[in-house]
Amino acid sequence: MSYNFNGKVVIITGSSSGIGQAAAILFAKSGASVTLHGRSEDGIKKTTDLILEAGIPKERIHSVRGAVTVPEVQKALIDETAKKFGRIDILINNAGGMKDDEKNPRSMVSLDYCLDVNLKAPIALTELAIPHLEKTKGNIVNVSSVASIKPHPIAPFYGIAKAGLDHFARNYAAILAPTGIRINNLNPGATDTAIFTRSGIPPENVEKVKQMFTDLIPMHRWGTAEEMAEFLAFIASDKAAYMTGQMVNVDGGICIHSPSMKFD
Repeated sequence: MSYNFNGKVVIITGSSSGIGQAAAILFAKSGASVTLHGRSEDGIKKTTDLILEAGIPKERIHSVRGAVTVPEVQKALIDETAKKFGRIDILINNAGGMKDDEKNPRSMVSLDYCLDVNLKAPIALTELAIPHLEKTKGNIVNVSSVASIKPHPIAPFYGIAKAGLDHFARNYAAILAPTGIRINNLNPGATDTAIFTRSGIPPENVEKVKQMFTDLIPMHRWGTAEEMAEFLAFIASDKAAYMTGQMVNVDGGICIHSPSMKFD
């Protein structure tokens, strides 16, 4: 599907890799000016290079480096984008994750991290962006997860935070609809990104873990970052102009996974 984002300005947090990177490339190819974000300087440069290789002029690219949880970084994302491009049309709250160096997934340190990154940061950025989005009748897309729906015992606080992100979207959709701002969530299932290497899983175990998930997916494969980017673009586009407060599951069917019953 093709999209026309000519003249639009998009902020994508966590766009130094994975889904965010694929989305940044797609939005730029579709005519948008993009603000990239990430903690990795190398990752931001890689995304920038990929966009430039696609023939996009560097004047349509801006970047902000730093942790999405830091108020100064949040403010820079909004203020610098508005200053450089003169407007903001779309905010994609993509940055998220778990605390990779915390051995106890139920520690309060892990809880704080998951809430700060996956819930509080998107809320803070949304509040900062609202005055700009009111002017453009823009919209917000949060990248949530099917972990918000299905129990995730290995990392419960991640799923709990994403469930909060879903209800944030529902509540803010009702609050913002009168202003002309839409807000929706994309809830990916297993997506083939660098999540496992970032989580510190030994390389020899990565394939075993991936196969464990694959066995639970009815379509028996992982999604790609590019597939998720396509859905982000659709949700953010005028093609979805009548949709707000919705959670769009793109998961290969894992949420409807039901083990077959065996009879003797």
